[in-house]
Amino acid sequence: MEFAAPLVRLLLYGGATVAIGRASLTFVESDTGQERRAVRLSLWVSAIALVIAPLALLLLQQQALELTFTELPGLLRDTTWGRGWMQLAIPCVLSAILLPLRSTRTTSLFLLLAVLGVAAAMGGLGHAAADEQWPLTSRLFDAMHVAGVGAWIGGLALLMLAGAGSVGGAAPTASEWRTFSRTATVMAPVVLLSGVGSGWRRVGASTITAVLASAYGRVLFLKVALVLVVLALGYAQRRRIAAGQVPARKAVRSELLVAAVVFCATAWMTGMEPPGE
Repeated sequence: MEFAAPLVRLLLYGGATVAIGRASLTFVESDTGQERRAVRLSLWVSAIALVIAPLALLLLQQQALELTFTELPGLLRDTTWGRGWMQLAIPCVLSAILLPLRSTRTTSLFLLLAVLGVAAAMGGLGHAAADEQWPLTSRLFDAMHVAGVGAWIGGLALLMLAGAGSVGGAAPTASEWRTFSRTATVMAPVVLLSGVGSGWRRVGASTITAVLASAYGRVLFLKVALVLVVLALGYAQRRRIAAGQVPARKAVRSELLVAAVVFCATAWMTGMEPPGE
């Protein structure tokens, strides 16, 4: 059970990232056909993850508190955790319903609203929920972080999958990569700044020595180092795109692989106690 909660959180992060990436991309919305099968499959898998993860979080909380099923309504109604779970579960289910659908103007709008709801709610079950001094600020940082990562890494993953299954001229074009590059260029600073803000709220006035002495702090520094690697890889591909080329597939895979390790570190950190709390 020690690894159950991080795995469930990782499932939630993955599903939310793909959903936000889907909402941020326009070319995926109009694509159909055999060459996009990998994208369609990823959307269905992410939709399932967005349903399973909140339910699994609820079951883990039930087991941790040793509650019966008849006591669950009280947990959801009368506790901060329960209300936060409801705020997360509703947009997750809506996103899961909309995510695999063929895109129209209406479904795209509702998907965007739903995934923004997921981003806003994810802080309600994490460390931001425990910030009694500046709770809204902490949750805003978390929401910006989740939305930025989703638009950047989720969009990159879907573009990569679209190209991986392409035939003929169906792979993402240089123009589509330029559109994504502009989005990533905006979202990367959002991710970085919101991450710094969240880290500040977690560690508080703790010294670097105190932060490094905690398990949370060591994982945090590892995460920061990996994020810098992702930024460096992304910057290199941005230069290729600006020169009219498409990104090198191997470099994109490396960027996504390092980002996946960052997700794992984040899922593990969420269950740790920061030195500033």
